[in-house]
Amino acid sequence: MLAVDLLEELPEVDGDRIGCIGHSLGGHNTLFVATFDERLRVMVSSCGFNAFSKYMGGDLVTWSSKFYMPRVAERYGSDPALMPWDFSDLVAALAPRALFVNAPLHDDNFEVSGVRDSVESAMPTYQALDAGDLLVATYPDAGHDFPASVREAAYSFIDSALRSERHSMGD
Repeated sequence: MLAVDLLEELPEVDGDRIGCIGHSLGGHNTLFVATFDERLRVMVSSCGFNAFSKYMGGDLVTWSSKFYMPRVAERYGSDPALMPWDFSDLVAALAPRALFVNAPLHDDNFEVSGVRDSVESAMPTYQALDAGDLLVATYPDAGHDFPASVREAAYSFIDSALRSERHSMGD
C-alpha cells in the first residue's frame, strides 16, 4: 500500500490507473493488497492461489511460518475447514475491478480445480455488478509458470482495463 502511495505522488503516474501483477507468492499477495486497497484498478494473479481445501490436498502447513501467515497454524490448526475465509472470498471482494488469473493445468503448487472453484464461486458477484467480463481466467497447458503468450494476454488485459472509461475511478 505504501508503494501505491508513492506511485500516486509521482507526476508521471496517473493515480486513477494503477494495477498490480504477481506470480506465485506475488500472485496471492496481489489479491491481498488489492482486497484492502481499492486504488488498484486491475490485478493479475499468476499461479497465485486456489481453494485452501485443494492446496496440497488440504495441508496448509506450508502456508504458515513464523514470518508468513502464522495464524493459519496458531489459530486455525492449518485446517482449511477452520479458516474463516478462502480465496473465492478475496476474488469476489475485488469485484467489479478487473482481475486476470493465470492458472496452469499442471501447477504442482496451486491445483487448477481449486482455482476454477474460486473463480466460479466469485463470478456471480462480478455478474451482479455487471462486470462478468472483468474476471478472466486462463488455463494454459503448463506447470507453475507464466508462459509468454499468457503474459502478453495479461498485459493486453491490463491495458484494456486501465484505458476503459467504464472502470475509471469516476464510475
